[in-house]
Amino acid sequence: MFIRNCWYVAAWDTEIPAKGLFHRTLLNEPVLLYRDTQGRVVALENRCCHRSAPLHIGRQEGDCVRCLYHGLKFNPSGACVEIPGQEQIPPKTCIKSYPVVERNRLVWIWMGDPARANPDDIVDYFWHDSPEWRMKPGYIHYQANYKLIVDNLLDFTHLAWVHPTTLGTDSAASLKPVIERDTTGTGKLTITRWYLNDDMPNLHKGVAKFEGKVDRWQIYQWSPPALL
Repeated sequence: MFIRNCWYVAAWDTEIPAKGLFHRTLLNEPVLLYRDTQGRVVALENRCCHRSAPLHIGRQEGDCVRCLYHGLKFNPSGACVEIPGQEQIPPKTCIKSYPVVERNRLVWIWMGDPARANPDDIVDYFWHDSPEWRMKPGYIHYQANYKLIVDNLLDFTHLAWVHPTTLGTDSAASLKPVIERDTTGTGKLTITRWYLNDDMPNLHKGVAKFEGKVDRWQIYQWSPPALL
């Protein structure tokens, strides 16, 4: 079961080409993503309503996408606008469309009730666009429930045991974090770990070229259900 009435990251902006079809499974739903002729991202159910053929093996035609099984053509709102050999199009011949917003180099998608989708609720990842920050986009597919990944990234005591030769030091196993809960209703949680006069992890030694003790910190922010 998933929380549906919230914004999820569907893709990095660079994953969706200027021309062509991209697909990804989100909340166990197959989703088709592409850009219209104005460069705006469109998100549709990746399944033709006629015989359930995946639309990503179809083709884009202008702002629309055509299923290459029987040729049904769908516009960005999910409505069927053409059925080859048939003049009348039944009103129920449509597929689901999803609200999408492209912001901070991320493509956000609303998987729940479209009427409740408010772009103002999107978490601000301003540093993705800021020249004062450096970031590197990436994608990892985990063969695991997303809640296990949230647990893993919010509980860094495992660094001492799982990553002892890279990110972890012995102190990670016993360090008590500072936990701050947002009081404005967002549900956001901030977890901070301060390592004072501690050994440098081996990964940092290789970058800093320094062997002495240091003060360092780790800060994680979690915006439920799935943004870290």
